[in-house]
Amino acid sequence: MKFTKLSATGNDFILIDNRGNRFAGEEKEFFRTICRRRTGIGADGVILLEASDRADMRYRHFNADGSPAEMCGNGARSLCYYAVSKRIAPPHLTFEIEQEIHAAWVTGNEVKLRIPPPSALKDQIGIVTEKELEEGGFINLGVPHFVLFTKEVESVDVVSLGRLYSSHPAFENGTNVNFVQHIDAHTIQVRTYERGVEDETLSCGTGSTASAIVSHIKKDVHSPVAVYTSGGTLGVEWEDVCRCVFLTGTATVVFEGDLKELG
Repeated sequence: MKFTKLSATGNDFILIDNRGNRFAGEEKEFFRTICRRRTGIGADGVILLEASDRADMRYRHFNADGSPAEMCGNGARSLCYYAVSKRIAPPHLTFEIEQEIHAAWVTGNEVKLRIPPPSALKDQIGIVTEKELEEGGFINLGVPHFVLFTKEVESVDVVSLGRLYSSHPAFENGTNVNFVQHIDAHTIQVRTYERGVEDETLSCGTGSTASAIVSHIKKDVHSPVAVYTSGGTLGVEWEDVCRCVFLTGTATVVFEGDLKELG
């Protein structure tokens, strides 16, 4: 099985060209196995690039635990970079996720992605008890995100607190959890606990976008927003924060390989 390992500001993915329909998308244990670090290829998720009769390609994403994901900003940027570099799609391209069409623009290794309009915004859930945390709110950008503000994001126990709130009964299907430090009117710093990975990741595209939008609503942050993550800087901008939001960042190929056997 040929694969490509990509990284988008530290979020890493195993991309498989599935235009021949080798995988049905039901191979949960296999996806989980190849995502394991040390004993597998190692990644935050698996991307399947598939044929589409409605767009340049179809995108399916699976988390490190093998579960399907509705949307992944950094994963989508990785897919688009790969597709353009392999001449599968043009620099201004479209892709399909669960019958929805999305657009992206690729220039070199920089990918600008149009993010689905935010929905289900709730500015107060009322479940946070830690004094060092301030509720920002819940927002859905194709995947759910719970945003929490803190004055010192580097000191936050992201894994313990992320696990606590990701599986909180307030969120029926679980949620990603973003810890955000407000720097200035155009800058925030974000650390994210990702549902499905069940750990902190070096960056999260939709998490960075959710954090920027909630920071605009709650902290008077304005477009364009520089989002500092552990894996690098992402840019978020909007024409209308409720209708047209863009995420920009780099993506790179780490290596390509041919998986022979995995015990």
